[in-house]
Amino acid sequence: MKTVLFARHAKSNWNEAGISDFARPLNSRGEEDAPRMASYLQQSAYIVDQIISSDAARALATATEYKNCLTPNKEIIHDHSLYLASHLDIADVVKNIPSKYSNVMIVGHNPGMTEIVDHYAEGRVQDMPTCSIAIIQFDVADWNEIKVGKGHLLAFEYPKKLA
Repeated sequence: MKTVLFARHAKSNWNEAGISDFARPLNSRGEEDAPRMASYLQQSAYIVDQIISSDAARALATATEYKNCLTPNKEIIHDHSLYLASHLDIADVVKNIPSKYSNVMIVGHNPGMTEIVDHYAEGRVQDMPTCSIAIIQFDVADWNEIKVGKGHLLAFEYPKKLA
């Protein structure tokens, strides 16, 4: 079995003039939501072997909150190909996850995150709000065996749903 926790970054700050999209930080709501979602995953006993994140500032800030709760002794893998990635780009990242990992979190951006969940899961999520997490399990031995529409959506959580 292989499980992916697809996580969209938390709410970012659009109010700072002169900052590039890539460098945008989290806003105050994002800074509250990310640790809350991380705590939810920890309390729900979800296991994460490795976190792979877009290297954009808002994605890394979100990934860091997950790391602090779920994988404090592991470094986040920064993957520039996840920055504003399409679902096909994200699928390439998934296919290349080392087989030693069974439970991986990928932190990225919309619309790619919604598209990849809808691509892999038998159900659709319609839209992944900021700081949402879709957990999909696959009945495969290796990441490159994953097929379109064959994943089981275990959970779809987001801050407003948990409120």
